Amino acid sequence: MLILHISDIHFRKGEVGSAMDPNHHLRTTLLRDAKQQCEQLGTAPDAILVSGDIAFSGDREEYQFAQSWFEELCREVGCDVSAISVIPGNHDVQRDIARKPMIQAAHKDIKDTDAHLLNSKLRGYLEDEDTGKQLYGPLENYNNFASQYLCSLMPPNRTQTERRYKLNDGSTLCVTGLNSSFVSSHADKERSLFVDPASFTLTNEYGVTHLVFCHHPYNWLANGHELADHLGDVSQIQLFGHEHTNRIELHRDRVHVAASAAHPDRTERGWEPGYNLLQLSVRSENGERLLDVTAHVRVWQNRPGQFIAKKDKTEDYFFQSIRLEPWEPQKAETSELAGSQPAELTTGPVLSATEEDASMTSLRALSLKYFKLTFSKKLAIAGKLNLLEEDDTKLPDFERFRQVLLRAHERGLLGEFESEIDKFDA
Repeated sequence: MLILHISDIHFRKGEVGSAMDPNHHLRTTLLRDAKQQCEQLGTAPDAILVSGDIAFSGDREEYQFAQSWFEELCREVGCDVSAISVIPGNHDVQRDIARKPMIQAAHKDIKDTDAHLLNSKLRGYLEDEDTGKQLYGPLENYNNFASQYLCSLMPPNRTQTERRYKLNDGSTLCVTGLNSSFVSSHADKERSLFVDPASFTLTNEYGVTHLVFCHHPYNWLANGHELADHLGDVSQIQLFGHEHTNRIELHRDRVHVAASAAHPDRTERGWEPGYNLLQLSVRSENGERLLDVTAHVRVWQNRPGQFIAKKDKTEDYFFQSIRLEPWEPQKAETSELAGSQPAELTTGPVLSATEEDASMTSLRALSLKYFKLTFSKKLAIAGKLNLLEEDDTKLPDFERFRQVLLRAHERGLLGEFESEIDKFDA
């Protein structure tokens, strides 16, 4: 399985797409390099994981550009746009909204809470309809963008993303994205942000390897020590962004990857754009199951300007084998070992009951088509197929149309749903 990991792109309104875009050459070179690397590895990415800071100021125009660029990235590396999963970073927060007195008061109340009472405090805020919306309000533009990838977030039941893949031996890779930006604002500093209690529900499962990606590393989280301890028990691969400094830590039972920024500010000390490619494979040796992780860290060099491999001593990659618990596929599973196709796609309890892999793949592809339509066209399709319910009026647009898509799936109407979309595209 191949994973492309990219972080901190910072698409900035007024720069991207302009005649004087300072990062146009950098982005174009990244696309070319990613294409060449995938060709050399002999495969397209099975997953593209974007660990936050897609936008610079959470502006709608920045996400419009991001959508187009992600489509171009997927064309270059040879995968479908449905391979993309995203999580938010602090630059995906609309700071003008996060500055509002009521939101700042909620942030202060959370930050002032004693550590042993923190989970209870966070649950109280996120489980309450009004305060949950308040904390997530600054992420609305991000959520409108993330909805097309089925990665939008909404408390209390969907505060992280999850997607499952088949590994080469038939076992499962569970990819979970955590939200560390729901208490983010202009006042951010180390140890001032949080992950919510749902992040601590990740648990060991028979035949499941866990990969977790999060924007902020542990040192930026007030509950970072607790998260590090928990993920150390359950997660074999951990990916982070935010600090714009690439770092690979190879531990006995896990691999920790800190990403370079795809678009670091050019005035930053140690300016070094980059991205990562991770190869995963399970093998047996002397009766043990081993997860082989090969990390290709691509970093920018100047004069001549190009992406090159970051070396681990003499090697152009970093490698670690992690021992996994014993596991054997059930007889019913042995006929399904078809590489690393998505086994299950979930972004919360609503999607976790999905029965067929093929239907989930088509649902994700359909979501990309549906969310490209205008508001009025999405509404017209929902109305024609009777997919709207009275309570939907209380929901933000991204959530209302997500529910419409899920109802079409639940009621066996995806064929009719796609036909209606195609009528507008014709």
